[in-house]
Amino acid sequence: MRQSVSPKPRSGVQLLMLGLMASLPGLQINHAALASGGGTVQEGWSPTDRYPSHEVYFPGTEELAPDEMRVLACGSGMPMPRTKQAAACFLIELGNGDKFVFDIGTGAFTTLYALGLPLDYMTKIFISHQHADHMGDLPTFWIYGMQNGRSKPLDVWGPGGGGMPESWGTKSAIDGILKFYDWMLETSKGGLDTRSLAINVYEFDWSKVNNVIYDENGVVIRTIPAVHLEGSVSFILEWKGLKLAFSGDTLANRWWTEYAKGADIAIHESFLPNE
Repeated sequence: MRQSVSPKPRSGVQLLMLGLMASLPGLQINHAALASGGGTVQEGWSPTDRYPSHEVYFPGTEELAPDEMRVLACGSGMPMPRTKQAAACFLIELGNGDKFVFDIGTGAFTTLYALGLPLDYMTKIFISHQHADHMGDLPTFWIYGMQNGRSKPLDVWGPGGGGMPESWGTKSAIDGILKFYDWMLETSKGGLDTRSLAINVYEFDWSKVNNVIYDENGVVIRTIPAVHLEGSVSFILEWKGLKLAFSGDTLANRWWTEYAKGADIAIHESFLPNE
């Protein structure tokens, strides 16, 4: 998946890529600073003490200020699996304590879990569309919660309606996941904390423009239809004057740029070239 990540030079927003992102083709970001840590020994450095500065991000080592937004690219892969690159998944962390997962493609659960965050912090999942490279690890993320300390249910927002068959909607997809894992769910009762196996589904009309699907704690998330396939959306998150636009799968198109205009970070995914 070719992705263009375009951050504006504005305070309050951090764009962070984990090590698995090093080989991401088409990523547009300023790498000039990455070379400055090498070379001669600068003042304040020691061969045994902590580094006085970091130009990479280690999870859990940086505080998030009350007015900051942190965006972690946990997956950027394509439908063709890679051992070191999960499919689409972005974790958005806000200074008010809120955390949102935008898409959770195949392989993404491993990366999210490796962050070391309590799973109870990552319960708000937003699905742009139902391709496996965008929601393939949702079943894994859900079913492994009871074995890895999650005590809360998942809240899942996903597209439906808009003239599509009911069976194409997010509610129907979640029902299928529950049926698939029925044996594991039922045989775990009495031995594991199964509170985490509840799923709250918030299905929204994918065809609406600027559709507010989340409005809590000062955070507003809207959707627009994505230029991809029926039932595909893009997300726009706004909080404290900051704006994040996440396209989901799409092409280079003026529709997307119109609604992403003014974003502090615009994540534009393009699986295939326009021609």
